[in-house]
Amino acid sequence: MNFRIQEHNGVVELATGGNILQESVEVLKERLYELIEDGKVRIVLNMAQSNYVSSLCLAVIVDVKNRLAQSKGDLKIANVNRLIRNLLEITNLVKKVELFDSVEEAVASFMTRR
Repeated sequence: MNFRIQEHNGVVELATGGNILQESVEVLKERLYELIEDGKVRIVLNMAQSNYVSSLCLAVIVDVKNRLAQSKGDLKIANVNRLIRNLLEITNLVKKVELFDSVEEAVASFMTRR
């Protein structure tokens, strides 16, 4: 799986390059951990190119969110489709991770909480 990383005013956007299946979850986790190790603690996961995520992906999201909280950072998710949104709602992850309709909205939400 490939990812695109872009920075917006101190907020890092990690855009997925497709579905996050079990075999690609480890790659996603490694990329997110690398960002945290590099001191990037405000991250937006852009899922515009993902139509499906495995349940292991949800565990990675929770783990990364907790790691970022320890560093006074946060993880937000942008551009999820209806299927992924439903999965996040059913698992109650929407109570833990904020969802946004666009990367711009997610980035702006970091700016209002400085």
